[in-house]
Amino acid sequence: ADGPYRGAASKNFEMVEFADFQCPHCKEAQANMDKLAVDFPNARIVFQNNPIPSIHPESEQAAAYGVCVAKLAGSNAFFQYASAVFDGQAGLSTADGATLTLNSATSKAGLDPNKVAACAATPEVKAQVASSIKLASDLGIASVPTLMVNGRAVPANVSYDLLKKIVEYQAKIDGITQ
Repeated sequence: ADGPYRGAASKNFEMVEFADFQCPHCKEAQANMDKLAVDFPNARIVFQNNPIPSIHPESEQAAAYGVCVAKLAGSNAFFQYASAVFDGQAGLSTADGATLTLNSATSKAGLDPNKVAACAATPEVKAQVASSIKLASDLGIASVPTLMVNGRAVPANVSYDLLKKIVEYQAKIDGITQ
């Protein structure tokens, strides 16, 4: 996983969220991800793009913008961008709406939308999004959101109490102290 992350720099305890910006279940899962970041401060929580354009036509564009926001301004800016995109997710229902939504989210992250749009259109960034999709496929991830906890898949949008118990159990069997 090479996406932007929050939490610990160490990969000893790593949670990787595979998500699609246009997926309503991924939007719902963000509350769980925010709580995990608070309850597991020594975990590295990575956001890995897994757009599914066959059902979410604007998701690849949203992913490409996200890659560029992270590339140009780092993980903190990325998570500001991601929050704004999920908050404005309804705007991703059309190509014109997506442009407005993504430009607004980019501005909220403190970046110039024109620079991010130019970056997102490059073959390098498109290849990076494709590589992220391939990683999810290689791991057998068939739906989003999926959370990988130290390499083991768990659903990211179950009740938070259940998710926290699963993560605590995984940490315990992996010898991670909280």
